[in-house]
Amino acid sequence: MSKKRDPVLTVLDSEEAPVSLTRITPPRSIRIVFWGLRVYIALMVALVILGFVRGMH
Repeated sequence: MSKKRDPVLTVLDSEEAPVSLTRITPPRSIRIVFWGLRVYIALMVALVILGFVRGMH
């Protein structure tokens, strides 16, 4: 009786060349939008904290 190998293990055990991953640099406009989003989130968190502090007296 021949033993069948699991196809997932066959793929994981294969001797393929590793793929080199490189980071892309997004365009300047996308970086500006994401920094704006970070600033907006930080401002909203600060306003929520300020609202809780002022509401607790």
